[in-house]
Amino acid sequence: MIGAITASQAGLAAATQRYGASAEGIAAIGTSLPAATQVDLSTTAVQMLQDKAAIDMNTAILKSTFDSERRVLDILA
Repeated sequence: MIGAITASQAGLAAATQRYGASAEGIAAIGTSLPAATQVDLSTTAVQMLQDKAAIDMNTAILKSTFDSERRVLDILA
């Protein structure tokens, strides 16, 4: 179970970092105010949705792992 915790924590950290980078990219576009025809946020928006899904998935895995460990400890106690 330690492997699952480590993997989900690493996935959570990576997804959070990518999400932050995407948000910074959107903020940078907002400050430079290019012409409307030059702004295409579709790729960034898709990346943010994927990163949010990865964050949600890794959080669920982490919660599930902790619940499983708690049940095992309850059984052993």
